[in-house]
Amino acid sequence: MTTYKQAGVNIKLGDICSRIMSEAADRTFKNRQAGTGRVKILEKKGLHRVITVSFGKFVLMLNSDGIGTKVEFAERMKKHDTMAYDLFAMLCDDSVRYGAEPVAVSNILDVRSLNREAVKQLAEGMVKAARTAGVAVLSGEIAELGKRVSGYGSMNYNWGGTVLSVMKREVSGENLKNGDAIVGFREQGFRSNGISLVRKIMEKEYGPEWHLKKEAGKRLGDMALVPSTIYSKAVMQIIDYAKGIAHITGGGIPGKLGRVTAAAGLGAEISDPFEPCPMMSLCQEKGNVSDVEAYRTWNMGHGMLIVTDKPEKVMAAAAAYRIKAKITGLITRGNKIKIRSRGIFSSGETILF
Repeated sequence: MTTYKQAGVNIKLGDICSRIMSEAADRTFKNRQAGTGRVKILEKKGLHRVITVSFGKFVLMLNSDGIGTKVEFAERMKKHDTMAYDLFAMLCDDSVRYGAEPVAVSNILDVRSLNREAVKQLAEGMVKAARTAGVAVLSGEIAELGKRVSGYGSMNYNWGGTVLSVMKREVSGENLKNGDAIVGFREQGFRSNGISLVRKIMEKEYGPEWHLKKEAGKRLGDMALVPSTIYSKAVMQIIDYAKGIAHITGGGIPGKLGRVTAAAGLGAEISDPFEPCPMMSLCQEKGNVSDVEAYRTWNMGHGMLIVTDKPEKVMAAAAAYRIKAKITGLITRGNKIKIRSRGIFSSGETILF
């Protein structure tokens, strides 16, 4: 069985390094503990922080993220116009998970060397993704770093950013109750997580030019490049009905939904999950990735999970934004996450996390 660690992602070492930076960051918060602009940590996990800044009755939120190694798919296919959807989904959909409405984004693009056509595609995609997310892009930076940045093809780059949001209604998960419905929002691709494992499997199975090979008449590079769905506008429409929100990124359903249910000391059962996208199933098959590892690494067909006692309101809002949604499960007693697998090795069986 192939694992995420074998793909070069050392979770243990990453945790150690994150802790070093996290402890250093903790020492800076005393600089803004009182008065206007008081800074407060809303959630902290390793180096990742979501912070709020209070200005009278207004509470602002800041969080940062990046696309990660999914940019290699764009480099391979020479198609960069969807990358902004991945960046803005990682930023804006993390904001709404806490009940904050994204307002403005700042970004930084680190490149090995500049390519006018690639930058033009990134810019055009950014305009479209910003419209979908309902945000303005206030500032940005392009840094030419030469050999400090590597990748595939003529323009290698990393793209990250920070989003400023306004807290509308804090959603913490603390008020979940046994029997609350879980509404799932469909995701057609990988979003921007678990990509190192995808790359390892594809290169081992199909060779260095794997992106040009075809399965079921489609190029593998196109299948891997499917852009992330941006859910933030739809979620803000139902924020008053949301008791808990899980953005299914790194850690998958067990990690992200588990964090939400833990706030209330409860668990969840996903009894009717979406089917993973064809590329995920192919990666499972070719890489011999167990269903447990797949659900811990990829979203397995889910971009958002909304815990609510008004599922019909949530699904109606999703439909208005052309997002496929359904009741995928419910909140349960205990502290376990149960998923009726749609993976290729134990389909129909219940996996316990």
